Amino acid sequence: MNRMPLRISLGLLATAVLSGCVVKETRPLPQLQAVQASAEIDEDQLLDVGIRVFDPGIPEAALEDPEKADELRVYPDIRRAEARYMAARLRETLAGTGQWGVVRVVPTLVDATDLSVDGRIESSDGAQLRLAIRAIDATGRVWLEKSYEGMADTRSYREGGNLGRDPFQNVYVNIANDLLGARQALDAAQTLEVQRVADLRFAGEFAPEAFGAYLAQDKKSGRYRVARLPAADDPMLQRVERIRERDANLVDAVSDSYASFSERMDEPYSNWRRYTYDEIQSEEKLKAQARNRIAMGAIAVAASILVPDNCGNSTCARAVDAARYGAAAGGVMAVMSGIKKREEAKMHTDALKELSDSFESEAAPLVVEVEGRTLRLTGTADEQYAEWRKLLQELYREEVGLPPAEPTAAPGPG
Repeated sequence: MNRMPLRISLGLLATAVLSGCVVKETRPLPQLQAVQASAEIDEDQLLDVGIRVFDPGIPEAALEDPEKADELRVYPDIRRAEARYMAARLRETLAGTGQWGVVRVVPTLVDATDLSVDGRIESSDGAQLRLAIRAIDATGRVWLEKSYEGMADTRSYREGGNLGRDPFQNVYVNIANDLLGARQALDAAQTLEVQRVADLRFAGEFAPEAFGAYLAQDKKSGRYRVARLPAADDPMLQRVERIRERDANLVDAVSDSYASFSERMDEPYSNWRRYTYDEIQSEEKLKAQARNRIAMGAIAVAASILVPDNCGNSTCARAVDAARYGAAAGGVMAVMSGIKKREEAKMHTDALKELSDSFESEAAPLVVEVEGRTLRLTGTADEQYAEWRKLLQELYREEVGLPPAEPTAAPGPG
């Protein structure tokens, strides 16, 4: 009796069994810390930072097809909430270092600030986070443009663990430290130039005829530089400074609303990420088990076919038949067990969607009062800020005695 094919089949089966027993252990990650200011920094060297609400990075397929969203684990409501939450977490990290001036989360339309930081969520679940970050200062100098990725620190998920620390805090720390490195590469004159350009760009939005000549822009690179400075007692400049102070107050209110949203979201979102992490781990484990069981079942069935049929007596023939039956039956049971595991994995996937459906977010209306006027800002943060800037433009034109701006005509049919 030739036992070689049977030995080969059994050897493959043993390999499959052993490979299915490998369990990856998640070790605690090192907890990185953002570099703190060791001494008080002169105010004229502190740059203000505007962190725009992140791009949620929702694929078109996930917007159009809920089943595709489930497959990708990209849930639009969650991603939109995360876009605000993660920007607020980065703001907290930067503000806590003492290395910067005012750090705000701002609507995407805000651009006349010393340093603007944009982010896009490339992937996010309870197990890993990847963000694309771009930082550019008021002169147009790009400070950094790269992706940051990190695995969850599971200590943040365990009872009795470090529940006060974001599981992806290392990602925010790496961004903060890279931004600090880029700032430290500037000398004092370059830092002052950034601040002056930011001020003049804001002034140029309201009075281009008065302040347009103070800035020069390189046609090739698009970078701004100060061509000349207005007099400190220039009345036009003083008016714009008052306008900017009002604008800063509104942006502070918007930033505070993002911070409040982040605080309200913190507990349910932390729970969602922890449960999502558990679901992902369970799902991946079940999928691996399903693959292994189906593979082992297929090998067992194949082994039953390969049992040689060269017996010379009835006793040997009955033994071969029994071996074939046993291997085939065991193989079929393993395949069925694998299919059952796949169904369990689908149940975990459905649980992810149920957890995700619990999130809803909307921008709360803002009510502002300026010069005796009360304005209720509604819609998204960008729409609210656009309304606000329109009001500021009207106030400025009134102050300098200019007629109201002509309304923009709606585009005609093309």
